[in-house]
Amino acid sequence: METQSLEKSQRINLGSGRLDITEVTARRFNFFAAFFFIGLSILVIYNLFNKENSNFADKSMPFAYMMIGLVYLFKASVEQSKTSKHAPHFLLTEKGIKIKVGVLKKSQFIEWNDIQKIELGNYKIGFKIKSETQFYPYQTRKETSIALKKAIKTKANELGIEVENLLRK
Repeated sequence: METQSLEKSQRINLGSGRLDITEVTARRFNFFAAFFFIGLSILVIYNLFNKENSNFADKSMPFAYMMIGLVYLFKASVEQSKTSKHAPHFLLTEKGIKIKVGVLKKSQFIEWNDIQKIELGNYKIGFKIKSETQFYPYQTRKETSIALKKAIKTKANELGIEVENLLRK
């Protein structure tokens, strides 16, 4: 998979799945929160050096702030990235489809030749390979889900693969 050309591929990022704010706003918020908590941890560490009597809670607070800041930074720079290989996405290539539905989940590659049928459901896509159907549930915005299903349906129609819409049943 890694050696094939990505020029004719189509990548659809799933994003964070939040519906109340835009993806850009969510990413900006996460960067802001990350730098806020990292800055706060530096400020608290600086104040600890000027304080002679401090307890365990005072000394552990900057590390908690730093960890919170790093979580927000990871979320903004990896999960919500448009180019990160760790971000949840579907990649449609000439040879097959690469599926990664979560940051901590391993990506899977399915060749188009192996797929007998594709089933499109409500925020899930099923691929029938041999006699078994494997479903991949995902979280994303409604517009992204529609774009993903249209792209998969278009590619499947080009290749003569049967597509069934489970939402119309």
